[in-house]
Amino acid sequence: MGRPSHGSDGLAGTEARPVHRRETAEHTTTRAQRAVAAYLLVGLALLGAWSPSSLGATLVGAAMVFLTAYMVLRLTLVLASRGYRTPEQEPVPDDELPRYTTLHPMYDEANMIPVVVAAMEAVDYPRDRLECLLVLEERDGATVAAARAFDLPDHFRIVIVPAARPYGKPKACNYALQHATGDLAVIFDAEDRPEPQQLRKAAATFRAAERRGDRLGCVQARLVFDNEQPLRDGEGRTRRDDDGYDVRPTTWTSRLLGNEYAVHFDLVLTGLARLGLPVPLGGTSNHFPVALLREIAFEREQMPTMPDPDDGSVGAWDPWNVTEDAELGGAIAAAGWRTTVLDSHTDEEACLTARAALNQRSRWVKGYAQTSLVLLRHPWRTARAMGPLSYLAFQLQVGGTFVSLALSPVFWGLFGAYLLTGSDRIASLFPGPVYYAGMALLVVGNLALLTVSLYAAESRGRHGTVRHLLTVLPVWWCLLSLATYVAALELLVPSWRPSWNKTAHGERHLGMGRRLALASATWFAAPELTPVRSVAKPAVRFLPPDRTASVLATGYVAPGVSAPRMPARPARPAPRPVRGGARPVVREVPKAPVRWLSEQSREAVLV
Repeated sequence: MGRPSHGSDGLAGTEARPVHRRETAEHTTTRAQRAVAAYLLVGLALLGAWSPSSLGATLVGAAMVFLTAYMVLRLTLVLASRGYRTPEQEPVPDDELPRYTTLHPMYDEANMIPVVVAAMEAVDYPRDRLECLLVLEERDGATVAAARAFDLPDHFRIVIVPAARPYGKPKACNYALQHATGDLAVIFDAEDRPEPQQLRKAAATFRAAERRGDRLGCVQARLVFDNEQPLRDGEGRTRRDDDGYDVRPTTWTSRLLGNEYAVHFDLVLTGLARLGLPVPLGGTSNHFPVALLREIAFEREQMPTMPDPDDGSVGAWDPWNVTEDAELGGAIAAAGWRTTVLDSHTDEEACLTARAALNQRSRWVKGYAQTSLVLLRHPWRTARAMGPLSYLAFQLQVGGTFVSLALSPVFWGLFGAYLLTGSDRIASLFPGPVYYAGMALLVVGNLALLTVSLYAAESRGRHGTVRHLLTVLPVWWCLLSLATYVAALELLVPSWRPSWNKTAHGERHLGMGRRLALASATWFAAPELTPVRSVAKPAVRFLPPDRTASVLATGYVAPGVSAPRMPARPARPAPRPVRGGARPVVREVPKAPVRWLSEQSREAVLV
C-alpha cells in the first residue's frame, strides 16, 4: 500500500511499505518476547555477580538515555505545535453531506441517557443524514430499560451488545459498527458535548483531503474538561443548586486532569500531526471513514467468540486493549493513512476525586503498555510499515509514558537518599556523563515540564489552575506513578488485564471546603422558633368585704351566697393558719380562657 504524502512538514518519505498485520493484546507477551526477557535477565544477573557496581551503572545509564530521548521528543512536539495549522476545509452543501453514524457506548449510565440525547440534539447536522447508536450492554438491564423508556428522537437507535467476554468499550463498538449505515463514524462518550459544528467541520475536512488526494484516515477533535474551572454567575460567584452543590463541581483533581488534556491535545497531538508522525488517538471525538475501519480491521479469527455464529462484528478496535484508541492510531499510520487534529472541541467531565483519577489513569497507562508490547512483537516489520522514525516516536509516546512514570520515583528516591546519607554507593551509580545527564533531567527537565503545563493552562485561559500547578503538581506526579504501578500489577494478573476501571459521570459532589462551610452554617445557625399557644392573662378578683366573714369561718365561698356584712375594722396582719382550724384567705381565680390564635396572629407572636 502506498504511503500518503505528508506535505512540507512531514518527516517521512514516500516509499512503498509492506502491509501491516495487526495483533491483539489478548496475550500480554509472546513466547519469543518472554525468551528475550529471560536471556536479558540472565545477562544482567551475570554482570551483577561479576561487578555489582557495573550492573548498577549500566542500568542507570540506560535509564538516563531513555528518559533523555523521551524528554527531547516531548519538548520537540511542544515546539512543533506552535507552527501547526488547522487542516483545510471545503464546505459541503446540506444535500451533499455524507451520512454520519455516531457511536455512544454506555455501561451503567442510565442517568446519562437524557444528557446524550440533549448533546446530539444540539449538533447542527441534517437529521435525515444522522444516525445515533446507543451502544448498550445486554447485562446492563438498568441502562437498557432507561433507554427504551425514554422518548428517543427518530434518528436514534438502540444496539444491544451480547454478554460475551471481554467486556468493554472496544468490543461494544466493534459489534455496533456492523449496524452502522453512515459513510463517516465518530465515537462520543456518555458525558460528551461536542461543538455543534463539529460533524460539519469533520466532513468538510475529509472532503478537502479527498480533493487533494491526501490519504486522511482520522480527524481528531480536541477534548476539554469543562469542570477544570467552576461555573460562575455574572458577579463571579460559583453557581450552586438549591441543595448547596456546585452546578459544575471542580476539584484539584479535575483541574490537573484538565491541564493534562490541554498539554496532550493542544501541544503534543498537534506537534505529532504537524511532523506527520503517528497520533495516539483520544478515546472519543475521533472521526473515521467507515470504509477505512473495515479495511484495517482485525481478522475474524482474532476476534472473541460471540453467541450468534452469524455475528458480523467489525474488528476495528482491539477488544483486549483498554486504550484501543491509541492502538488504532498506530494501525492507521502503519496502513499508510494520516491523522490530523480538528479545530473543534468536545466538552467532557473530569474525575473529581484522587481515587477515581487513580483508577482512570491506571487504565490509560496499562493500555499504553499493552500497545507498546504488541508493537514490540515484530519490531522490524512494524518499523518498516510505519517508517523507522514514526515507529520510534510512537513507541516513545506509548511505552515511554509507562517507563518514565515508573522510573520517576526510583530516581527521586535515590536523590533523596543521597542527600540524607551521602552514600558513595549511590554516587558510584552516576559516573561523569551520567551524573550531568541526571542533573539536567532533574533541574531542566522538571522545570520544562512545569513550564509546558503553565503555558497550556494560560493558553486555554485556565488561570485558576496555575496556583494548583505551583502547589500540588509534585503530588499529582506521585499519583501518576502510583497508577503506573497499579497498571503493572494488573498486567501481571491475566484476569485483570482487560479489566475496565469504569469512571462514573453525572455525580453531585461537595468538596472538603464546601462541606466544612455547610457544616459550620448548620452549627452556628440560630435555633428554629417553635409555634406556641396564646394564653390570656388570668382574671384575678378580690372578694368584697361582705363575703370575707364566711371565707374566714369556713374557707369556702358558696357561689351566689353573700355573707353578712361585717363592720369595718382596722387592717391587721392576716391570721396564721391554725392546724385543723380555719383556712387562709384565698382569692377567687376563675379558670383562664385558652384561645388558639389564627395563622396571622401566630406569626406576629413568633416575631
